[in-house]
Parts: sequence; structure tokens; C-alpha cells
Amino acid sequence: MQKHSQLNLADQFFHPGKQKNRTAEFLDRMNQVIDWQPLVDIVRVLDRSGTKKGGRPRPDMLIMVKSMFLQHFYGLSDPQLEELLNDRLSFQQFVGLSMADKTPDFTSFWHFKDELARAGLTDRLFEQVNRQLGAKGLFVRKGTIVDTTMVESTNRLMKKGKQQSEQVQSNRQYDTQARTTKKGNRHYFGYKGHIGMDMESKLINKRIFTTANEHDSKYFEALADMDAKALFGDKGYADDRIKKMAREFGWYYGIQDKAYRNRVLSRGQHKRNSKLGRIRSVVELPFAWMKAPSKALKAGARSQVKNAVIFDFCCLCWNMKQAGLLLAKGP
Repeated sequence: MQKHSQLNLADQFFHPGKQKNRTAEFLDRMNQVIDWQPLVDIVRVLDRSGTKKGGRPRPDMLIMVKSMFLQHFYGLSDPQLEELLNDRLSFQQFVGLSMADKTPDFTSFWHFKDELARAGLTDRLFEQVNRQLGAKGLFVRKGTIVDTTMVESTNRLMKKGKQQSEQVQSNRQYDTQARTTKKGNRHYFGYKGHIGMDMESKLINKRIFTTANEHDSKYFEALADMDAKALFGDKGYADDRIKKMAREFGWYYGIQDKAYRNRVLSRGQHKRNSKLGRIRSVVELPFAWMKAPSKALKAGARSQVKNAVIFDFCCLCWNMKQAGLLLAKGP
């Protein structure tokens, strides 16, 4: 048992169960959805407090892992996370902080995410969470819906021909790894978040984070669930290669038809697109949640790998939140 897994008597006195609000109830449900210990074991390689390198002792790994999920459940900045962990008893109870414990400062959270990015551990965290949800029978695997969302950079675009001197590289206003693309009549600068979603459960089965100039259909195979027997997506994924692949594997091909300059859609194709659009529309739900409550569809970091960590945690939090709803409904 972790040393911070239970509150002391004073904590329970000031925060009795009968006074739990919706936030506390939601966080309690997240504790029931996931066994946190395997996640802690994955990130434990970052804890070098017992090595000869020395340095300031790292906060408890369970606290750090749960704090990352807490941050992306509620769209908090690092300073806001520190402040609310000091202020809200429901947050303290969730991460395992007693009233006698000192809350990690916001720089600890920043460094923790930086180390997660450099070690590439979010892939393993995502696989572990989905493995636990799969063990609960939550992935139905009747079909996969693929989609992409823009993750715009909050930094400035490096102008063509501009010397990328050391001074420019260190300037926090520039993002040298983000790229531009055009969607409709609008230009975007930043990245793309690609997901493959289980059609019935609405759980994200796979996710990929790329620069904005990458074409959506390039990652279709990587996002498809090989155990599902149907594929759905918007007209951006219309590709004869994908249609041939679906035919070879015996999958239902549910990609919307795309009109071309010399080939307009027939009435039957419009009708088919409308029917498929109603099916694939549910894939917008996680993106809508990431945009509003999680506030994550803005790339504030200046590197792709750091922004990918944020997107990964949002996908993890969506899956846990959705799993809580599915489990509450019963079989």
C-alpha cells in the first residue's frame, strides 16, 4: 500500500463522505475504473532519488501520475494545478495528499511531463489503461471510426528564409517543429491529433500525433482496429487503396464518397454519405471534450513530442471518463 493511499483522521473529519460533491464522486469513480499501480510502475524509471546523482527528492510517483490525470480532466495549467491541490480537498483525496503533506510545486509538474516526453512513456501508459479497460470487456470492436482534429500552435510561425540562429531557437515565441496546412478556406499552423475510436463504446483505441501538413489518409491503416469488421471515416479518407484493403480483409467500407472536379456525386452517393455521416459523427465527442473541458486543443509547447504528451493524456482521460459511464450502465 502506498504511504499516501489513505487520509489521516483529521482529513476524514474535515471531508466526510456524506459531503461529497460531484467532483469528488467523479474522482472516486476514476479510482474504481483504473488500477493505478501498474501506471506507477511504468513511470518509476524516472525516479532517481535513490541514485548517486542526488538532487531534490521527487514527490511520490502516485501523486505525480494522478496529478497529470487531474490536470487534463479539468484543463489546468501547472500553476493552477498546484493552487487547486492546495485548496480543494477532493483533489487532495484523489491524489493521496494528506493535510500534513506538502503539495508539489508547478515546476515539478513541468519537469515531470518533460521527462515523460523524453522517455516516451505515454505510449506504455496508453497501452496499460486500454489493456485494463479491455479486460473489463469495454471494447466492443464492431467497427472503427477514424478522424483527425487540428491542434493549433499558440506560438509564432518561423518565416521562410529567416535564419534559425541560436537566439531565434531559444525565443519562446517560435515553434520550429509545427507546420502549416489549409482546411477549407482557412490556414492552420500547428499539429494534428489522429484517433481510431471503437464505434460502440466510443473509447479511443489508437492515437497518433503529427504535424499539421501530414495527410489524414496516411495514417488510416495504423489507426484501424484489425479485430473490427467495419471502417468509418469522412471523405478526407476516401482512397481506392483503403477500399481495396477493406475488401481484402472482408471489412465493411464506410468511408464517405468524395466529389472531384470532373466527377460530382450522384444522388445515391449523397444519400450514402448522409447515412454514414450520422454513424461517424460520434467521433467528434472526444474532440469536443478536449476542446472545452480539457482545453487541450492548443499546442503551447515548442516541440512536437511535448505537445504529443498533452494529447496522449487527453485521450487517456477521455477513455477513463467514458469507461466510468459505461461501467455505471452495467452489462
